[in-house]
Amino acid sequence: MGAVLRYGRVTLKPLTDLDQAAWQRLHAHFRDPEIAHLNGTLPGRLPLWLLRLLLKADSRRPDRAIYGLFDEAGDYIGTVELYDIGARRATLGIIIGEKSHWGRGYGPEAIAAILEHAFETLRLERVVLSTFGDNLRAQAAFKKAGFKELRRLSHRQGRISVQMELTATEWRQRHPPVTGLLLSAASRHE
Repeated sequence: MGAVLRYGRVTLKPLTDLDQAAWQRLHAHFRDPEIAHLNGTLPGRLPLWLLRLLLKADSRRPDRAIYGLFDEAGDYIGTVELYDIGARRATLGIIIGEKSHWGRGYGPEAIAAILEHAFETLRLERVVLSTFGDNLRAQAAFKKAGFKELRRLSHRQGRISVQMELTATEWRQRHPPVTGLLLSAASRHE
C-alpha cells in the first residue's frame, strides 16, 4: 500500500484507499465524452466493477503509482499517476474529472505532489508526459509545475501531441528540500 501524499490543498490517496463514492466519481470521469477527448480516448464503457478490478490490478504493478486526487474538503476530484516507472524516469498522467475544479489550481498542486514523490522518494531523474495541443489548460498546469516543451508531433487523426519533460535538477531548483534547509540552518547555530 502506498503512502498518502499532500501538497497545498490536495491529498493523493492510493487507489486501494478509495471508497465507493470515489469509485463512482472515477467511473463517471472515464465515461465523460469531453474528458475522454482531452485524453485521446473513447468514453469508457466498462461497468464499474470491471474498471475497479482493472485499475486495482494496474496499481499493484511495480511500474505504476496511481492515486485518487482529493480537494481540501476531502472530495474526490480526479486521478494522478506515474506509469512506465523505470530506474531513472517515469511518465505522468492526470485527470481532473470534476469540471467544477477546472482552472482553479488543483492540477498544478496535484502535479507538485506526485513530482515530490517521483523525485524525492523514488529518486527519479526525469518525468515526461504527453498532452494534446488543443488542451491549453493542461499545458498551462504542466508549465506552472516547471515542465518544458520538447516537441510537437502530428497524428494521423489531425491532433497534435505536445511532449514535455521535467528533470529532478530543475524540480529541486524550484523546490529546495525542506530538510536540507533545516539542516543548513541548524549547522549555522552550532
